[in-house]
Amino acid sequence: MSPEFIQTDETVLRGPQRTEFDFGDFDHSKIPLEDEAHSVIIIGSSMVGMTLGILLGSLGIKSTAFDRHPSTATHPRAALFLLRTMEIFRQLDLEHEMQAASASNFDLDAGMLLVERLIGGNVLMKMQEADPEETGKITPCKRIWLTQNMFEPLLRREAHRFGAQQVFSTRVVHYEEQDDGVIVVTQDIATGDYKKYKAKYLVACDGNRSPTRRREGIEWRGPGTFGNNVSINFRADLTPYLGSRAIHGVTYIVNEEISGGFRLENGGKRGFMILNRLRDKHNFEPDSITEKDARDAFFAASGIEDDISLVIESVSYWSVAALNCERYASRGGRVFLAGDAAHIMPPTGGMGGNTGIQDAYNLAWKLAYVLTGKASPALLTTYSTERQPAAERTMQQAFARLVNRVLEDKSVPHEAEIPDDKCELGYRYRAGAFVFPQGHDAEKTWDEPHAPSVQAGTRLPHVNLLDRSKNDKMISTLDLIRTSFVLLTGDPSSPWLSAAAAQPVPVAAYAISEHSYPLCDPAARLRSVCKFGSGEAILVRPDGLIAWRGTLPSDDHPSRVLASLLDQILAKQGK
Repeated sequence: MSPEFIQTDETVLRGPQRTEFDFGDFDHSKIPLEDEAHSVIIIGSSMVGMTLGILLGSLGIKSTAFDRHPSTATHPRAALFLLRTMEIFRQLDLEHEMQAASASNFDLDAGMLLVERLIGGNVLMKMQEADPEETGKITPCKRIWLTQNMFEPLLRREAHRFGAQQVFSTRVVHYEEQDDGVIVVTQDIATGDYKKYKAKYLVACDGNRSPTRRREGIEWRGPGTFGNNVSINFRADLTPYLGSRAIHGVTYIVNEEISGGFRLENGGKRGFMILNRLRDKHNFEPDSITEKDARDAFFAASGIEDDISLVIESVSYWSVAALNCERYASRGGRVFLAGDAAHIMPPTGGMGGNTGIQDAYNLAWKLAYVLTGKASPALLTTYSTERQPAAERTMQQAFARLVNRVLEDKSVPHEAEIPDDKCELGYRYRAGAFVFPQGHDAEKTWDEPHAPSVQAGTRLPHVNLLDRSKNDKMISTLDLIRTSFVLLTGDPSSPWLSAAAAQPVPVAAYAISEHSYPLCDPAARLRSVCKFGSGEAILVRPDGLIAWRGTLPSDDHPSRVLASLLDQILAKQGK
């Protein structure tokens, strides 16, 4: 066996024997409380935890994330960054750096293939082929491939700039929710030393085996688990064999011997292979694959018969599962779940990590507004209200793609797939921190981003604008979303503009028309897309979702109306 060959178990918990850690009774009375006060402590500092820290930092809130691992990811896990996620990183001014790193390895527009073998096998199906021109009409961003071991170090470099601290090789061993905060006890894995902190809030990004979820008694719901798969990380120069298949982000493999898929990087010189089935074996228990098994599987899936140099670096076992938590917060309201701790999705469609990042995006501004006194703590109840059903619908779409692309039993009940653009940008929030109009359709789940309704609970649509103050630089309406609420109207004399300026909560107001300055919409595209009526305005939250739209009642004052709307959204009624 190669000295480099290692096996790791990342399977979803199926019994006590796989429980890596559980919070239990812990006497911390003799551990002194650290002097440093914490607004937010995060358990876990991988993709979702680190993104949450950076988002909080962009809103002026410092955080500390504790992670039991020695560093960020070192293995090339798949990371498909979908459209809404890239819009979030655009808001953080990280989009271009991520695009540059991705372009060195991948071409997402090529889509995915289902073939008999990687080399020379017949093409059985083409999937998820992007139409950049059509997608460009609804977002300024592009989907990108970026492996986690490329993305997480990139994000870590940015974290300190945003006041987001990561502490590695340190485990959270105890937390205790109190009326005014959360006691958190950590242990340095190397020295065994304990430290005790007091935080206002705790966010658990502690993975699919989340001990926080178990401590809170939060149950899984969903289709369930569908066996254990294997990821085989390898090094081998496949470039002489791949031809045009080198540009595809994912290539699924199905033949009599094997079912799985390849994710290649560095032009085909390394990558990983997912193994769903090897001959008649459909489930892989941890430590059940030898290095020889991994090599045999590689050659059966690749179709390569030459004696090439192949190094199997590691094997990772993980569960194919479609599960969502019943709630995303503790009963006390100071502990939250995000990412895999809250939902587990099949890898088909690349939706799991993206959904976790969107959890963080939803939660970050709410925590920041509560911590800075702009909102009532009751606003935080809307995190679970909004994100639990949103992740449920996304999980069901990932599961539908699993059935259609991977599972050999197509009779498994599942939803119909909806188009990728709609799935990524069109979720319609039906309850939460919004002011809905009378007659609101609370049953409609999806909006059509190519013909947006522009109603409360939907994403602000992308429209290109010209910034006349910057030599007609083209920007997106999405670029107006930063850290405050945004009010949009098409009327330069709108009373909403002065009303926005009078609010105690910052509201950036823009009247945008064919002749407005500095932002201009020469083709009146914004008026057309938003269907602005006379005197109408749109109020957008700091996470780019429309919180309200409407006109001014004839018998009321705009400042008073806008103040009432903000109080409803920020749960400050009666405060």
